[in-house]
Formats: sequence, structure tokens, C-alpha cells
Amino acid sequence: MDRRENPPALDVCPECQIAYCLPNHDDPAATAYRCLDCHLPAPVCKLCILKHHKHRPFDRLRTWDRDQQFWQSCTLAELGYVWRLGHGGRGCPLESAAVKAMTFIHEHGIMDLPTQFCACEDAPPHTEQLIQGGVWPATWKKPATATTLAALDTFHALEMQAQLNVHDYMNYLKQATDDVLPHKVQDRYREFNNSMRVYRHIVARRRHGQSAGEPLKAGSLAVVCPACPQPGINIYVDALHYSIDGNFHLGLKNKETDPNDSALSEGAAYFVNTKDFKYFLEHAPKPKKESTTCHQFGAMGYGKYKGPVSGVVAITCRHSFMLPGSIVDLTRAEQYRYVDFALVSAMQRYIKLHLLVGCYDIHCQYIKNLRTRLRDEFGVTIDNLDSIDVALLPKIVALVGKYHLAMHKGECRHKHSLHFVPGSCMSDGEHLERVWAITNAVARRTKEMSAGHRHDLLNDHYSYINFRRLQTLVDDLVKYLATAEKRLKAATSYMQEIEESINSHHPTELDAWRQEERTWKSKVVDLSQHKDLGNPYESAPTTALTTKAIAAHLEAERSKAGTAGEVGTVGTIEQVIRLREDARELRTKVLKFKGSEKARSRMADDVERYRRQAEACHKNYDACIQPAVDLALQDLDSDDGGDGFPARDEEDDKAMGIPSTALDASSQGIASAAAGTTTHECIEDWLKTIATHRFFLPSDLHSSVRTHAALKDIREVERKLREGQANEALDSLRLHLTTHLSLAFRKQQGSGVIHNSAADRRLEAKRVAIDEAKVAYRAARQTLIVLGMSMSDEKYRELKDADCVAFKIVSEEAQRGDSYRDQSWIWGDFSFARRLDKGEMQKFVLDSIKTRWEEEVNVRREEMYRTVKYLEYEVKLWNRRASVAQGDGQAGAAATARRSASRLFTIG
Repeated sequence: MDRRENPPALDVCPECQIAYCLPNHDDPAATAYRCLDCHLPAPVCKLCILKHHKHRPFDRLRTWDRDQQFWQSCTLAELGYVWRLGHGGRGCPLESAAVKAMTFIHEHGIMDLPTQFCACEDAPPHTEQLIQGGVWPATWKKPATATTLAALDTFHALEMQAQLNVHDYMNYLKQATDDVLPHKVQDRYREFNNSMRVYRHIVARRRHGQSAGEPLKAGSLAVVCPACPQPGINIYVDALHYSIDGNFHLGLKNKETDPNDSALSEGAAYFVNTKDFKYFLEHAPKPKKESTTCHQFGAMGYGKYKGPVSGVVAITCRHSFMLPGSIVDLTRAEQYRYVDFALVSAMQRYIKLHLLVGCYDIHCQYIKNLRTRLRDEFGVTIDNLDSIDVALLPKIVALVGKYHLAMHKGECRHKHSLHFVPGSCMSDGEHLERVWAITNAVARRTKEMSAGHRHDLLNDHYSYINFRRLQTLVDDLVKYLATAEKRLKAATSYMQEIEESINSHHPTELDAWRQEERTWKSKVVDLSQHKDLGNPYESAPTTALTTKAIAAHLEAERSKAGTAGEVGTVGTIEQVIRLREDARELRTKVLKFKGSEKARSRMADDVERYRRQAEACHKNYDACIQPAVDLALQDLDSDDGGDGFPARDEEDDKAMGIPSTALDASSQGIASAAAGTTTHECIEDWLKTIATHRFFLPSDLHSSVRTHAALKDIREVERKLREGQANEALDSLRLHLTTHLSLAFRKQQGSGVIHNSAADRRLEAKRVAIDEAKVAYRAARQTLIVLGMSMSDEKYRELKDADCVAFKIVSEEAQRGDSYRDQSWIWGDFSFARRLDKGEMQKFVLDSIKTRWEEEVNVRREEMYRTVKYLEYEVKLWNRRASVAQGDGQAGAAATARRSASRLFTIG
């Protein structure tokens, strides 16, 4: 960088070979010059720099200061440059073509530059000469300030993408003009602001084929969604999906502005026709306060608002395109009549459709009396409204966005749920939240603007957002369809497994549930049948989720079977496995024992009961299993098995390729039951009693013993029983994961110390039960590996903590992205459902995402077709405009139209 600041290396100009300055020359301009923008290979003299910049008046120059010995900033005007308009830059030959002092705002700063306008008889006005020269006049009468089109385009791009404001941009230009004393640079904020507003409007007109001065029709400056049904263009019969939402950030301060200021884009873009809206508010019947059967949401008026405009209500389609004529300014809350006007205005181009599918935060209340309100409000006003022809809307399916659904009361959630209502696809209904996240950044600017300027700026931002969506729409639809087909395939396969599993346990229930669901779906889309409509997807909150039911689930796992009578090998092994589980639980109780004398007596009875069961088991063990073990030992050399032979050890497991964690902890834990210190004199005796009885099953024996032919049948029996043990552990895990999630959701629905304390106790009990089930499954699986099962077995897989996730019972438990995730492998078997209440079990079958993915696949395919047809229509329209313009002698307009057609063709 320092080398760039070196003084000129030559004494003569490399262009004209004339010395920069003669000896003792007093002219300070007789020095070297260079340009920061056109990248000359070497500094040149004054005449050469002027020659190079005959048509580059706004470049940034540097001159070598011979006295101070560094490069100084300078302008072409300081070198005597005059910018000449007309005649190819040669200047007008008429003497009347006087030179006028002008101020120009360009992308590098602000500068004064003498300008000569053409004074010929057929010369266009000064404003047109400036535009032909690439600058935009600040006024249309006697312009003294102009802005380069490059500066306007640069600011517009930054404004749209980075929400840059005029104030900051002008401060940047001042800094670029003079980085030492920027505050001394002349202020041209007002001129640039006015120029930008007019330029923005003219660009919007050209973008939509509307010539300047031509009357604008409703929605003529809006970017329309190609994937949505556009009557007469890309569909015949179809449904429009839309979303309504309010935004209280985009308000307007109570300050003095021009009361007569109106938007240049009045009624032609995304805001409704303000004249029609004003007439509607003044003459429509005053709204009646409608009582709510749900919570008192802020959108219903239960909130505080200030300023002449408190916010906006807007409507987008499901592709996040802002709909034309869909935005109204609010003066307080989202009063119904404000939303009514926005809805009717936005739906004018969709009146011919047969169905509308809408999402709104408070739809459960808003939709109830909508038809009555529209009849009363527009019955007395529609004849005087220019932008609205019909107020009779097609049938509406009213939904609530997934984020806001949990805030509603339970009795209205299922009637407006995107999870259940037919035709919802995989939409979340919160499209406007994404739009607000972008445009909220301009709220601090728009609050200070006049009403019309605010509308123009916001309309421009929404057009930019829509066009950005249009640019990626084709690729997005292809990606969304591929995702939907993939998820549908996975969901179909998964639901088949679930239905087969449930059919094996409840063969008569599935068809009945399906019929109940079909009946419910036919009613939920009919608002008149909502009053007494139940919810087939939710279990009653008192069934299987009460404290008593939860305690029953926990106690059932710890219940003990009665003493077996005469049993064979299968019964003996089953008895040994159960006895080990009893011993583990009993040992845990003994170690935690700190009870009274009465409690000590009960504990002693439990230990004595275990001792008698263990002795009875010994008799069966000695008769059925011990002979086979002895026979195997007779054929083996005990010296080959190590110190603990015939028991397994780590070296033996390692040699057999069994992970060290596969060593059965239960048998070793009981053997060392007496270890540790105790505080009660009876505890040590109890622990010794528990540890006295030890039974060797094949999984406890050295590999050379358990693989002996004498133990083959016994080994296979144990493996089958261990598989059952793993199945029971997975059943228990599924059950407790499911009910734990529901309990957590129930906790969120209440408040208070008593409520939370009780819920926490139940949740903690469930967490303990989940951990126990995980340990039990992992131990059973490890034992199966010892008995010869492959570690890559598909049915009994490795259980990771990430696999232990719940299958949703309550729809509000679903989180963002759940629909795109595969269910954990543990949910492939629904045999645990026999332990659930019927309502919960039914939920698993019906509350699946399969139907939503089917709808998503079908709709995405239709959207791709619509997009192609709409873009074809637009390309043909622009080509027709080009032909008309060419025939009228407007070659520039024809070229612009052809470029627009080419851009749309490229997008499609």
C-alpha cells in the first residue's frame, strides 16, 4: 500500500511525452495526476487526465502536491472540466448554451460540476437531458441537484438487502467526499430522499410494464406468486392457501407530516386502496364487541396501542409472497373490520376459486361471524368502493398456525389444527413471521415518514421480498417435492409397521378408528358442525395420565409373580432370571434402609421370603440345569479357564469378541452384596442372605462351557427368554417416554407451587423409570450377545440416548422440524400399546404425518405445473408488449420488455 503513495517516477507524461512542469514553473496544476477509478497505468499530466475523463465526470482524482509531497484529492471541476450534455459530449455550438453550476450526488461522494445543457431548438428539457446523461434530477422544474443512476441503484440494492437508510448513506457519501471534515460537505439529504422516492416508483412501473402517467389498476405493481392458483392463467379449479397476521412494529409516530401526502403506488401494490378503506371505516356499521370462547389474545383488542398507526395486518400465500391489496394500517388492535377489509381486498382476484385455506392466530374466534360481518359491512359500502367488486368469499377452511395453536384452549385446537384438518399439507401457517423478521428492520425509518412515503417504501420492500422468492421458487419446488416424496415413502413404510403391530393386538379396533376419523374430517371443514365436535386424536386428560394411573404403571413393573409349582428347564431359567431381578431390587432397598422397628420387621419378612424362593429355585436348578453343567465340566480341563472358572471373565469375553461391558452385572453385583459399610446391625446379615444363593446360567459361564453340546438346549432357552426380557424393557421404555412427554406438556398448562411440585414428582418418577428401562434393555442385549447374537442384529439394536425420544401423544408436543425426522427405531413395535388407554393408542394410529405428506406431494406437483404455466403466460405477455412498443417506435421500451421476458424465461 505504501508503494501506491510513491511520487511520480517519471519527469515527463507517459502519454504525451511533455514534462509535468518546467523548471521554476509556478502553476500548481503543472504536476502529475492519477485516477482511482479507471486504473491508468501511470500518472499523467493535466491535459491527458482531462482527455481520458471527457465522458467520466465523476471519477475520483489524485494530484501530486509538489510542495507537501503527497497525493491530494481533486476534482475535474478544479481542472476546468465542464460536463457537456448533448451532441455526443462535444458541447452545444449555440452561444445561448450557457454553463450552469450543478451539484451531483454519485456513488463516490458529492461534488459541484459545471454543466452545459444543449440549447438547440429541438433539445429536450434539462431534466430529460440529465436522465439521458445517466443522472436523476432532484426536481422537475429547474434542477440544480442530480444523482447518478448508479448511486440510486447502489443505495436501492443496499436498502433492500441490508435495510440501509438515506441518512446513513448520505453520511457515507460525505465521508467519502472529505474524510477530514465531512461535516463541511454540503447536505443533500432532502434532494436525495425525494429523488429516491420518485425513482423507486418509476422503476416499479417499468418492472411491471406500466408507463409513467398511466393510471394504475389494483395490484398492477405487485409481484404475484406463480405457484398459487391465478384464475384465468394457471388453473381452473383449485384452492388458495393464505396466512393472516398483524405486526405492531410497523407503526407510525404521532408527528407533523404533510397531511396531503399520498403514496405514488396508491392501491397498486400491497397496501389496500386508502381512499376506499377510509370510506369503509366511516360508513360501515360500527363493530359489535364479540365475546370470546377462547383466551383473550392481544390481537382481539386486549392490549395497549398508540400513534395514528399502531401496526399493520397483512396476508401472504403459503409461499411467503405478500398478496396484492392485502395490507391495512391499524389504529388500535387487529379489530375484525380491519382484517375483514384486508381479506376481501386481497381475495378479489381469487373470488372464482371454490375454496380458501386460511391461517390466522385467532381464527377460532374471527371466523365465527365472518359471513355476517361481511354482509353488514359491505352491504352499505361496496357500491362506493373502486377496488372491491365482490364481498362474497368462497368457502374458507379456518386454521391456526402451529406456533400459536398451543396458546388456544384445548376445545378449539383440534378444530383448527394444521396437524389434523384435511388439506393442510406440511405448512406451519406462520409465513408472515418470516416476512416480519425482514421488514421489522425498517420500522425505525418508516415510523418517522409521512403516510404516503411509508407506503411506497414498504411496498418496495415487499416487492423485493416477493421477487427474491420468485428467483429461487423453481429450485425450491423441486427440492420440496423431492423431500416430500422421500418423507412420504418413509412415513408409509413406518405406518404399515405400526398398523400391523396394532392389528396383531387389537384386530377389531383399527377399522373403527378409521371410520371415526373419516366422519370427523367431513365435519371439521364445516364451521356449522364445530360446536359439539369432539377430538378423536386426544385421550381424555384423566385416562392413563393421572397420578393413580402413573403409579399403576410403575408398580406393575415391580409386581412379583406367585411361587411356581412343578417347572421344567424353561420355568427354572425364567425363575432364575426373575429371582435375580428380585435380588437386585431387594438389595437396593436394604442399602437404603433407615426405617423404624416396624419397617425393620417388614424388611426382614421380605428377605426371608426371598430366601425361601431362592431355596425352592435351587431344587429346580439342581434337577434341570446343574447336571448339564456338570457334564460339560467333566469334558473340560479347569486349568484352561483361569482362576474364576467356570465363570466368565474379561479375558474370555475379549477372546470371543464380546465388549467388556457385556459382562452380566447382575451376577457379579449379587456376589459382592456384602461389600461396603452399613449403619444398621441387620443390614449386613440381610445382604449376606441375598448373596448366598447364586445360579449359573449359560450366559454366566466360560465360553468353553456354555458352547458345550450338553448346554445347547439350555442356551437356546435362555436366549429366547432374554429376547423376551429385551422386549419387555423396550415396551417399558416406550411407555414411560410417551407418558413423560405428556406429563411435561400437562405441567406447562398450569402454574403455581402446588401444581408444579406435584408435576415434578411425577416427572421425576418417570425419569427414573426411563433410566431403569434403558439399563434393563442394555443388560438384556449384552446377555444376548454373550449367547451368540450378532452385535449388528436388526431387531435388538444398540440403544443410544439419542434413540430414547418420545412418540407424540399430544399434538402440541410436536416441535419445529419433527415432521422431517425419522422416528427412532424403538417405535417399530407397538405391542406396548396394550398397556395404554384406548384413546392414547388410537392417537398413535391417526395422528400420523403420512396423510399430510401425501397432500404435500400432490400439492407440490400441482404448484410446479402452475409455476410453469404462469411463467409461460408472463413471457408471452412481455413479448407482446415488446411487439407493441416496437410498432409504436419505442425501441427502448421494446428492449426493456424483451429483457424482462428473457429474465422470466431464465427463472423458469
